[in-house]
Amino acid sequence: MAYFIAIDVGGTKIAMGVGDERGSFQGVRTLATDPSWAKEVACDNIYQAALELLRDVGIDLKSCQRVGLGTPGPLDGTRMLESANLAAWKGLDWRAELEARFNIPVAVANDATAAGLGEWQFGAAQGARDAIYVTVSTGIGAGIIAGGAIYTGARGNAGEFGHLVMQPEGPLCHAGHRGCLESLASGTAIRRFGQERQAHSQYLRNLQNVDTKDVFDGYVHGDDVCIDIVQAAADRLGLGLSYLVNLFNPEKIILGGGVATHAPDSYRQRVSAAMTRWALPSLASIVTVMPAKLGEDSGLKGALALAITQG
Repeated sequence: MAYFIAIDVGGTKIAMGVGDERGSFQGVRTLATDPSWAKEVACDNIYQAALELLRDVGIDLKSCQRVGLGTPGPLDGTRMLESANLAAWKGLDWRAELEARFNIPVAVANDATAAGLGEWQFGAAQGARDAIYVTVSTGIGAGIIAGGAIYTGARGNAGEFGHLVMQPEGPLCHAGHRGCLESLASGTAIRRFGQERQAHSQYLRNLQNVDTKDVFDGYVHGDDVCIDIVQAAADRLGLGLSYLVNLFNPEKIILGGGVATHAPDSYRQRVSAAMTRWALPSLASIVTVMPAKLGEDSGLKGALALAITQG
């Protein structure tokens, strides 16, 4: 049987797995990300961790056909450009460095694109010819399936959905613009709004280090401030989705990432209602908004799907 190596690079951890063409993993493991690693050290550590995983599951590297890797963007082909969390890795060419180590082909994609591919191959978007996976977590991104194929754009950066400018005079985004969707509707934004309005919230006012989960907990418990924050974030996300609906005419929108995965159903219902309100009615009427089937495994499953399909 042929095997594939999947690698999902994140700002805090690097997940990896060895799987087969059916999408089943024989083994997985994680490696803590150290942003201070030099580029070569990062690649050496990933390679050594993958070899240890292969030994643990009794699979020879010679039985592996390809590596699939999902990475934070933006990218220049297979090379990382600037990354807010991994600044020291700027210029890292994942394909060149990992092919030199593994001696097998390496397929590279933006992490949201890879996760979208995972949901299309193994999850909630199976069977759709036109679908969009949207991750709502620390940031916001999208993986686009158009006409039965993954759409990556000219240099692999299609789907930078979180950087649509929604309010030109809004909060500053780490990318340098104001009022990006990410600065208004991501988990980071919800946490920031909770901290800014903490003193006015019955639920939040006595908590230390208010985070996104606290705001959602307050929302579930009926706190007026938390309800306002979560509903405003859902409305902004739904408005952003209406742009995607009008541009791409999808049949499915899959909501994943830490925030969307763990949020209550009423959050997703609010997002869907806002999308319907602002998209063209004839386009919105065919769209089903649903949670990611693979949950927080979308990224690693997507890297596996990338390895399987990009040969």
